[in-house]
Amino acid sequence: MTPIRTFQREDIPAVCQLYERVFRSGTVDPPPQLLRYFERTFFDCPWADPSIPSLVYEDSNGEIVGFIGSHVRRLRMDGRPLRLACSGPLVAAPEARNRAVGALLLRRYLAGPQDITTTDAATDEVLRMEVGLGGQALTHASIGWTKVLRPGAATASWLSHRDRWPGLARTVRVIAPALDAAALKLDAAAPGRLRHRAGLLPPRPDAEATPLTVDVLLEQMGDAARTLRVHVDYDADYLHWLFSELEAVDFRGPPVRHLVHDRNGRVAGWYVYFLARAGLAQVMQVAAPNGRADLVLDHLFWHAANEGAAAVHGRFEPVLLGPLRNHRCLLTRSQLALVHTEDQVLLGLLGSPKSLLTRLDGEWWMGHHWLWRDGARTTVPTRTAVAR
Repeated sequence: MTPIRTFQREDIPAVCQLYERVFRSGTVDPPPQLLRYFERTFFDCPWADPSIPSLVYEDSNGEIVGFIGSHVRRLRMDGRPLRLACSGPLVAAPEARNRAVGALLLRRYLAGPQDITTTDAATDEVLRMEVGLGGQALTHASIGWTKVLRPGAATASWLSHRDRWPGLARTVRVIAPALDAAALKLDAAAPGRLRHRAGLLPPRPDAEATPLTVDVLLEQMGDAARTLRVHVDYDADYLHWLFSELEAVDFRGPPVRHLVHDRNGRVAGWYVYFLARAGLAQVMQVAAPNGRADLVLDHLFWHAANEGAAAVHGRFEPVLLGPLRNHRCLLTRSQLALVHTEDQVLLGLLGSPKSLLTRLDGEWWMGHHWLWRDGARTTVPTRTAVAR
């Protein structure tokens, strides 16, 4: 009898205990909110697909010692329907590591009926396993970009997420307002041609924004599909679920969804991001199917700056290359994005401006690794594990 089987609803408590022990607090006492979150994301998503399920690994005593999550997305490539499987999290009990539990779970998952498998935030260990199983790193999606708006506050925010220099983090947090005031004064004194787009606090853009609702996004994707070769095949049920779940992970800040128009009312594109006031605002999606990404980013950066964000961070997408350069964004190595597919045409298109597949469509933004205690959410120290 194989030790790998399909994840069932009744397995949620045991899987959450394993996840809590390995990834989060180190205990076997997961908060009730985590159990409900696993149920919503793995079973109640409208696109949950029983033919591409999450998997568990049982030891000889019937105890769950391994788990790989599955998040299925529906794609279109040149009008043809495809299924994308986002894997994660992947976790194995420390006492079961010598049985290669993680690798066996990943191998079984990659052998599923999906057309393509991705993950947005893999570790080096998972990269080695997936490469051995025929996968590869998705180069462009493993590059991050950052637009710094307030250097002092951005540095303080960065240091606060590192455990090495707590004293330095406190010091920078205290002096950050003065540093930013000086930086903004120098920025304001620069010639206008230097400050346009490249300055710290962007000027008001020549654009307006309206709410990006479910109906609006469906309408825009219908238009964008005529020029895109690869895109997620959104429907109303899925988008209502997605937008609700974005609200549920508010530890990143409130989600902001805007459709951007030029002054003549023509649609330039849209963006979705988490607004972290005095912190790092995380971008989930920037779309500009009409080739006007500069204007969309103009409004995004202006909005984030005026709402108090210290910096804006996102994942590199091919369509953003020129606009990010124009805004003098910093490019850095980001979390590893991996892909596994036998469709070489699809693989090639993922690195093309004709593809719209962003962090909004993967599993990166989900909140499994955050801790709920007494109604509060706090980060948990990173623990050694098979995957994120």
